[in-house]
Amino acid sequence: MTSLPIHALLQPLRDTFMCCQQVILEAPTGAGKSTALPLAMLDWPEIDGKILMLEPRRVAARNVAQFIAKQRGCELGTEVGYRVKGDTRVSTNTRLEIVTEGVLTRMIQQDPELTGIDMVIFDEIHERHLTTDLGLALALEIQASFREDLKILAMSATLSGLPLSELMPEARLLKSEGRSFPVEHSYSSVPNQSHWLEHMAKVIVTSVSEHTQGSLLAFLPGQGEINKLHGMLSARLDPNRYIICPLYGSLSPKAQDLAIAPAPRGVNKVVLATNVAESSLTIDGITQVIDSGYKRQARFNPKTGVTRLSLKRISQASAAQRAGRAGRLMAGFCTRLWSQEEHGRLIKADEPEIVHSDLLSMVLDGAYWGVKSLNELPMLTEPSVANEEVSWRLLQTMAMVNESRLITQHGREAHKLGCNPRLAHMLLMAKQKAEDNQDQNLALLACILAGILEARSRSRLGADISRYLSEALQGESQKQIRNWVNTLALSSLGKVDLAQAARNASSHDIAMLLAFAYPDRIAKARGVTGYQLANGCGVELVNDDALSGSPWLVVADFQETEGRSQGKVYLAAQLDCALFDSELAELVITQEYAGWDEVKGRFFAEKQQKIGEILLSKAPINKVDKRLIKQALLEQIRLKGLALMNFNDACHQLQRRAALAKQYCPEHGWPALDDDTLLSELDDWLAPYLDEVRTLTQLQQLDCYTLLLNLLPWDLQQQLEALLPRKWPMATGSSVKIEYDATGRALLSVRLQEALGMQQSPRLAQGKLVVTMELLSPAHRPLALTADLESFWQGPYEHVKKEMKGRYPRHLWPDDPANTQPTKFTKKKTFSSQ
Repeated sequence: MTSLPIHALLQPLRDTFMCCQQVILEAPTGAGKSTALPLAMLDWPEIDGKILMLEPRRVAARNVAQFIAKQRGCELGTEVGYRVKGDTRVSTNTRLEIVTEGVLTRMIQQDPELTGIDMVIFDEIHERHLTTDLGLALALEIQASFREDLKILAMSATLSGLPLSELMPEARLLKSEGRSFPVEHSYSSVPNQSHWLEHMAKVIVTSVSEHTQGSLLAFLPGQGEINKLHGMLSARLDPNRYIICPLYGSLSPKAQDLAIAPAPRGVNKVVLATNVAESSLTIDGITQVIDSGYKRQARFNPKTGVTRLSLKRISQASAAQRAGRAGRLMAGFCTRLWSQEEHGRLIKADEPEIVHSDLLSMVLDGAYWGVKSLNELPMLTEPSVANEEVSWRLLQTMAMVNESRLITQHGREAHKLGCNPRLAHMLLMAKQKAEDNQDQNLALLACILAGILEARSRSRLGADISRYLSEALQGESQKQIRNWVNTLALSSLGKVDLAQAARNASSHDIAMLLAFAYPDRIAKARGVTGYQLANGCGVELVNDDALSGSPWLVVADFQETEGRSQGKVYLAAQLDCALFDSELAELVITQEYAGWDEVKGRFFAEKQQKIGEILLSKAPINKVDKRLIKQALLEQIRLKGLALMNFNDACHQLQRRAALAKQYCPEHGWPALDDDTLLSELDDWLAPYLDEVRTLTQLQQLDCYTLLLNLLPWDLQQQLEALLPRKWPMATGSSVKIEYDATGRALLSVRLQEALGMQQSPRLAQGKLVVTMELLSPAHRPLALTADLESFWQGPYEHVKKEMKGRYPRHLWPDDPANTQPTKFTKKKTFSSQ
């Protein structure tokens, strides 16, 4: 440990913290930043309180804590401990605590002063997990307001593309050398991508036979691929010589320890891992890495409210991290299952989770902290606007925040439960009903359902969630379920018997509870296996699933897949639509609706009852009022676009001029007039003019150009005409129209003879936009296109003159066009007028 490169920085780091409370440390793989550094800090007398170190992954947190405790010669949970979701090993004597999975965020929320804590270390911050980004933001807020003495150390294997210095401008930057041995890289691209796993198995078998020293680490995208590859290799590798160890997040701690531990004497290890082994974690004896080059990326779709898992190529930074695992102990080998040429096309670094993930839990954390937007916090990267907006709306639907985005008491109670806000809402609603009825079974059933939905793995028993009730009462899930039972104080309602609650669970109660958590995923049958969700998207069951044919479902878990129009249902419950008249009546919306009947060619109006986008019932309204017709007109425009109105070329020209003005002269504060903005703001600029419009014909008679022009104040109208005029005055007295096209080009089409004497092409927008000249023949046919008139006169003009002079002999074709008087007439008329 004392020979690790980080030891050269221990004294500089101590000296820096004497005068500065923020330090950014760049330390590549093998430097010892995750182990030797916190170990040494335990002996620094200036650190009186506790050291918290945030690790992005559970397996790494446990492994690092165990390693440091062993080096320290103490029992895990005494001086050195860890705290991860569902597993805690700490005591009152713990001075170094490794935490993960949002634990730090919860600690800060419960004690904003972080009492007794002297230092917070953020390890592997380059991985950019949501919990890490939020934890750092809250720690910086605390330091700036409550705890100026709090020390913050942000550590990363690389600072490339990481805006830490911008977020922490007062921080001191220190750099450590890494410690790694040379790694020999080779590339073995997959002949057939549909059989890449088979190719990987062959490469592994070849590699372990050629390189007999040390163990092998293979990187795969997920648990499913690991299990398949495990089966392939078990049939090909001698079990007396090789031990095959899977490694992924949902494995039991015992199985994870087996993958990390040294291989038995005389046996080589083959570890099949997800990206949990990419950083922080040192797996004993690894000298070979086989990299599939894939990861499974979760991307939230704000339109459907679900996260799509897809197979993606890793980044170059990730590939470098993976390869580095082979050089931790000695010179190693890395085989990449793609070509060297393809490697150069990989993206440089991975996107941070905050730009593509579901932000629901993060937004509830923000509301609990007291912000109305995540951007009010010092974030490394701005969150996705669409994803954050969806999260705030859902929290409001579940009454966790009010219309002003202030957290409610219900929201505070939900936050304390420490689970997904959807499940927290279900648990609290179930507890309320249990208290009202003095029957705890409904609340116990909610805890069991939450345990199923939070489980990191489960068997395959079909989509019916009721089949998993008994399974949830075992292992890690049971532990979590009992935690909720205790937190909700359900024992006050009687003896807790989870097994009996599972046995007596009715489909009525299961569906009602899931609808509390997933009101947007109530689903109505559409065909045999297809369903429409309340949020508008489509899902489907496997053909032979037991739930197939059910008229109504509540879908608790489904996944969208690239290339498929409908998501696949993994967990659901059959729902009795009678619930819409009782316990779920609050979800039913009654509204008056007017639309356009394409077949009959007229408007219609009806009274509808809906669950989200699902129509339950409708009845005609005979007398249609102005308001409904206006709604129908606006809906038709949103559906079919602005072309449904008299949105002519003059309107398009105005849009393009306004866009160019915003681009070249933004200081004037131009409003956006693009189609998307106009469609999203129809209620503001168009609706007031529809009071007397009854038909599509009347709609098409509106003067759209004037309506658009009026969106610009009078002074901006004048500025627009000065900066980007509709016409250009020629020296001949002609006023020629300027066409602004969709590419941002300003085009002036004029007969060549009228452009004579012009030294340069005109310039617009304070000289920032050069007009493209389309020079025409006397018959108004295009001769040349140029944005550099001076060059045209000096060169290409000669060729044009030779061709055109014989064809149009009565018109002027001078030898010195740049210095010739322009004309609109023939030579005879021009000279006679002179």
